Amino acid sequence: MARFLKGIHGAYSGKVGNVIGSNWRGVDYVRSLSRISKKKISDAQLEQRSKFAVAVAFLSPIMDLLKLGYSDKLQGKATGYNKALQNLMKNGGVTGTYPTFEIDFEKVVIAKGSLSNVVAPVWEETFPQEIGLSWSPELNKYSAFVDDSVILLIYNKSKNFFSILESATRADAAVSLTLPPSYAGDKLVGWVFTGHRDGVKTSPSIYLGELTIS
Repeated sequence: MARFLKGIHGAYSGKVGNVIGSNWRGVDYVRSLSRISKKKISDAQLEQRSKFAVAVAFLSPIMDLLKLGYSDKLQGKATGYNKALQNLMKNGGVTGTYPTFEIDFEKVVIAKGSLSNVVAPVWEETFPQEIGLSWSPELNKYSAFVDDSVILLIYNKSKNFFSILESATRADAAVSLTLPPSYAGDKLVGWVFTGHRDGVKTSPSIYLGELTIS
């Protein structure tokens, strides 16, 4: 890939012969067309591609949340989505036998950072179709502040649907969410993490486990 300066007609975009001109994050560049490989794809490559596709399909709907979850300044410049995808693939978060793979939810990392997460979180169905999350509101002056946001991510395994709740602070010690009647009998998994008011500190996420809604 090569960068180039605009001529009298400006930069160009699209294919010209075997060269493609484009723009990425305000930088104009040109690159040659990719060569079509004649090599046969191995079984191991097929398996890895299939695992990758499962991971991408799972994480793509929560790109914005992952941007927040990995916004801690210690996480570097990679996007939150790319960091989460990398962690999921590296930590064996996609399990099964080709071609049938599934997500190991316990190995999903929604957030990482230097902030403290909530202490001893417990989530349960407190009333029919109402989820409650409670924790010990322990504070310190270094990494656990009274107004830290508490973010709860819920994934409905039965409906392949995410819900995000971020209305509580660390000092609240509890938060609840009323679910729609259509969730009756569904299986949910959840994660929790905290975010600092300055927007540059987050905590590592905690996997909360699975609930079956009555």
